[in-house]
Amino acid sequence: MHHPLVEKGIATLFKELGAVKTVEFFQRLGINKGDSVKEIESITEKMSKEDIMKGIKKSRRA
Repeated sequence: MHHPLVEKGIATLFKELGAVKTVEFFQRLGINKGDSVKEIESITEKMSKEDIMKGIKKSRRA
């Protein structure tokens, strides 16, 4: 699923919901095909370790 709109949507979900809730969102929609690890890595590859940790902490509070 490499389309700019899809990638932006996934990045937005990740930013707003965090990794765990984004995966849960896709699972609830029945979207669980593909390689979620590669998709998450492609989204987070440009993020710093600090940004990723902030995202994890934010998702735990939600």
